[in-house]
Amino acid sequence: MGWVESTHGVPLAGAVISLFGKGIRGGNLVTLTDSQGQFVLPSLPPGSYTLRAVGSGHQPSPARHVTVLPHSDSLFTVSLTPVGEKPAAGDEPGQAEQQAEARREWQWLMRHKRRSVLETAAHAASNAEAGPPKPSLAPPAPTSLAQLGPLAGTVELVAASNASTLSPSNLGMPAGLGALRLSGRLADGVRWSLGGLMAENEGRAWRTAAEFVLDPGAGHEIRAGAGYGAGDSRPPLPGEFTPPEQRAVGAAFARDRWRLGDRLTATTGVRYTYIGFLPDSNHADAILQLELDGTPGTVVHGSIQTRTLAPGGDLLTLSTVAASPAITWARLEDGLRASRTARAELGVERRAGASRIGTVVFAEDTSDVLLTTFDGGSPLMRNAGNLSARGFGLTLGHRFGHVVDGSLTYTFGRARRGEPLLSSPVTSYGRADYHDLVARLETVIDSTDTRVAAFYRLNTLTDSRPSLGGDRRGSSTTARFDVQLTQGLPFLEPLTRADWELLLAVRNMFYEASEGGFLDELAVQDPPTRVVGGISVRF
Repeated sequence: MGWVESTHGVPLAGAVISLFGKGIRGGNLVTLTDSQGQFVLPSLPPGSYTLRAVGSGHQPSPARHVTVLPHSDSLFTVSLTPVGEKPAAGDEPGQAEQQAEARREWQWLMRHKRRSVLETAAHAASNAEAGPPKPSLAPPAPTSLAQLGPLAGTVELVAASNASTLSPSNLGMPAGLGALRLSGRLADGVRWSLGGLMAENEGRAWRTAAEFVLDPGAGHEIRAGAGYGAGDSRPPLPGEFTPPEQRAVGAAFARDRWRLGDRLTATTGVRYTYIGFLPDSNHADAILQLELDGTPGTVVHGSIQTRTLAPGGDLLTLSTVAASPAITWARLEDGLRASRTARAELGVERRAGASRIGTVVFAEDTSDVLLTTFDGGSPLMRNAGNLSARGFGLTLGHRFGHVVDGSLTYTFGRARRGEPLLSSPVTSYGRADYHDLVARLETVIDSTDTRVAAFYRLNTLTDSRPSLGGDRRGSSTTARFDVQLTQGLPFLEPLTRADWELLLAVRNMFYEASEGGFLDELAVQDPPTRVVGGISVRF
């Protein structure tokens, strides 16, 4: 976030901010300052960016290289020189050339900036010879739609298949999915997003979610949101008259991130989850997290939280790649209960240049673990007792130039299960040691507008109780992978004022990384490999 002001210290409203960097999908972001001269660009990936600003009646700013660090806000102030006023003494000798370059870039931005019909004509670009226009600071027309401000969004349409199942009807997982997301900023600075997803196979499942981000001041950033969804289970077989079961789910949350000083940040939040098709339908969760900025590049963090994992995944996950709509077609054990996890962790993260290292120790207890098995591609979900896990992890990461970013995480720990179940290898141990290795790799090829993200997880659980002969009882190994390819179609952008991308993903993961406990994903036995392909349009 930052502020734009004149060299006399006066805030400049309506200034155009451009940010270029390899970490931004599409390569650039454009926004406008509010009435206080402030601009906010949330959720930027860590890295280096080029920042410029243009304001009415002022000379464009020269290029400025800025760095965004992880887990912290980056604050910048840009000063613009009024037209006709000489730059302050001490400016670089190439100031005139930099101003000319900034003016040319501004003209390019105005021609290519993605805008909605809801934006006012005051921010439209003039022709290249006219130079920067003078946008009017008058309030927008008093229409209800205009109050939404600039509008952006994404439409995704994909088809999915189970590559590892031979079932011709493919009843186990969604076959077609569509998602729509809209986002914008209200006149008073409130950021909002609204999304919906529909999955279809033999039945239909839908869910929608909305989120608001408020900056009330005094160092607070408040996020609040809610979602709801429902779906029909597979229709009855011929000759049956039982109506399809409606599986309704819902969630609401509020979270406050409060900056207590220059170095300390606290996050508190609550979440309510409603799972209408389970006997125990209502659940409440809470989180408390502290982050302390130490020496430059070092962050110490600790948290205590509880999480509810509904069968099929997070209710507010609106991703066409996620498996969350699978709950619609899953078979459920009678009396099924949601999985509840309580987790405490303490960690340190250090960044030095393009490298980063982090370590964490954690303890978590999960009740009513969800065991998911597949029979002919159709998931069957049942509870598998309680599980406790204690361990530590080490993460090494590095960014190679502006093209490749990768990380490797190793976790060792011990798990204890209350009642071993022989029906599954991962639940048959009373006590087990586990070794977990996770590799992530992401590369961006700007020349072809191609992005590839790969995830691989290898986990081994070994029974820690020796048998009568003194040797170990046995071990089980699971592997998870997720490869996603995004290929841009830049030749369509000049025609449609939108970014078109082809999507392709191959994965055998069931839950997202942010869902449930550490070992919940491993309680999904032999998930089918899914291939997802489609198209995405960002406007």
